[in-house]
Amino acid sequence: MNKKCWYLKQLDLFKTLPEKEIDIISQHSVDKEYSRRQVMFEPEDRDKVFILKTGRVEIYQLNPDGKKIIVDILGPGDVFGDLGIKEPNEYFIEATIDSFVCVMKKQEFFEMVSRNPQVANVLVKELFAKVIESEKQVAALASDNLLIKIKNLLLRLAKKHGENKDDRVVISTKFTHEQLADMIGVSRPTMTELLNKLDHLGIIKREGKIISYYPQKLANL
Repeated sequence: MNKKCWYLKQLDLFKTLPEKEIDIISQHSVDKEYSRRQVMFEPEDRDKVFILKTGRVEIYQLNPDGKKIIVDILGPGDVFGDLGIKEPNEYFIEATIDSFVCVMKKQEFFEMVSRNPQVANVLVKELFAKVIESEKQVAALASDNLLIKIKNLLLRLAKKHGENKDDRVVISTKFTHEQLADMIGVSRPTMTELLNKLDHLGIIKREGKIISYYPQKLANL
């Protein structure tokens, strides 16, 4: 099994695929490496589907003032790009660390999905979950209460990156203050001030860039 096929086989989305199907994907895709802060997808891009093998990327859009609003941060196994939405695409996708992706044409990707109901099932569930999370994020951003915004942010991050440890929930992935600020549409100094306040109140604990929180205290915020 070549390196490209091996990487694909490690991803949850393709674990149940037979070797023949993995070979077909390998033949109809191109591997690309993106360095940190390199943009891999812009609003005018069409007909590209990306499968993230290693690394991390962020999906963001720009508000009318040109400020970045991070919509989601993805890790290995996530699928993104032109997934058939008819409305004009408003998103940018950028590598936050050096990343390795498999790029397929949209038609070939969906032909593969149609041949494999098990892949379609996993993909639909993932996309449905993302729609729900996006709706929650939009609702959270609409709030004027900054503490409620950061509370909702911590809860969302915990769903994807959280680990229970004693009486705390640890968000194991490291995020900079700037990234966290971009997720709720505030400035970096404001985010630092909010984190300092939650730390002072004993609601969160910080160890370097790792943040954890006490669930009951956060719930009472």
